[in-house]
Amino acid sequence: MAETSKDQTAIESWKKQEEDIMQGERRAQYEAEINPTRRPFHKLMSILSGVAALSALNMCIGQLVGYRFQQEGPVQYVMRFYVIILCVLAILVEFEWTKFARESFILRVWITRGLFYIFIGVLGFEQNDTSHAKNSDSVNFQLSMHYVTATAWIMVAVGVLYSLLGMCCLQVYFNRLQTEYEQRLERAVHIREAGERYFDNQV
Repeated sequence: MAETSKDQTAIESWKKQEEDIMQGERRAQYEAEINPTRRPFHKLMSILSGVAALSALNMCIGQLVGYRFQQEGPVQYVMRFYVIILCVLAILVEFEWTKFARESFILRVWITRGLFYIFIGVLGFEQNDTSHAKNSDSVNFQLSMHYVTATAWIMVAVGVLYSLLGMCCLQVYFNRLQTEYEQRLERAVHIREAGERYFDNQV
C-alpha cells in the first residue's frame, strides 16, 4: 500500500513537472509571437545597411572638409557637389525613403548598388589625388585627409560586400526573411489585439 502511494506521488510529481515544462514552452512561444525578432542574416544586413548610410554621411562631411583644405577649380567643385548628391541618394536608398529610392532597379539590386557605392568611394579617392592642398601647414590637415581617405575605403568595402552578396544570390534569401519578418510583425499586432479584447471581456 505504501509503495502504491509512493508510485502515485511520483506520477503526480512527474505530471506536474511536465505541465510546468509545457506551460513554460507555451509562454516562451507566446512571447516570441508577440515580440518577433529578426533572423541572424537579417540582423547582419541591417548592420551593413547602417554602416553604408553612415559611410555616405561621412563621405558628405569629407567633401565639405575638402573645401577647407584643398585648392580647387570649378571642375573640382562640381565633382564635390556631385559626390554629395550621390551620397544623399545612398542614404535615401538604405533607409528606403522616397519612391525613387525604393523602386530604382539599379539601386534596389545589390550587385549594382554595390558598384554604385564603389563608384562613390573611387570618386572620393580621386578628389584627394587631383586637388592641390591649401592650408597644408594646419595641424588638422593630415587628420582631415586621412578621414576622407578612410571614409572612401569604407564606402568601397561596403560596395564590394554588397556586390559579392548579390552575386551569391543572397538578396533573394534576404527578401524572404524580410517578408517573413513583416508577416510576423502583423501577426504580433493581431495577437495583442485579440489578447486585449479577451481581457476586456473578462473584466
